[in-house]
Amino acid sequence: MPQTVVRLATLEDAAEVAALVRALDLHYGGPEVARPLEPTLAMVERSMREAEGTRYALAVRDGQAVGLACFAILRPGFRLTGLLFVKELFVAEPARGHAVGALLMRWLADHARAQGLTRIDLTTDGTNTGAQAFYERLGAERMDKVFYRFNLSTDVLTGD
Repeated sequence: MPQTVVRLATLEDAAEVAALVRALDLHYGGPEVARPLEPTLAMVERSMREAEGTRYALAVRDGQAVGLACFAILRPGFRLTGLLFVKELFVAEPARGHAVGALLMRWLADHARAQGLTRIDLTTDGTNTGAQAFYERLGAERMDKVFYRFNLSTDVLTGD
């Protein structure tokens, strides 16, 4: 079985990251939601150049990117130890069932520990029972939290 390696993505990886972000959008939202590759690549490159907090971990097998974790490090966190927040975890269809998601999560945990962080937080859609079962198999604890969102495409928080 081919070996999969996970590493922090660089600007040189932007095209592979963008392709996986688009595949993620197609998987969850379909073609009516997924943006074309060009604006997706522009967003990825901008997030990498501006060092806005978004980071990407790539899982690579046989020279091809097969998995992606989009994450950010947030501080201060509990007792100033901070946390790693996973925004997206995605494995391309041909690589599913080959422990790529678990490998990405272990890499994220090692990366977080190396930064002195003490936890990983993430969310799933309430209907995504497959992802919930996956995280629970890895030892994640389901939290009793309420998730809020401000939709900035409306007039919310405009100051008026």
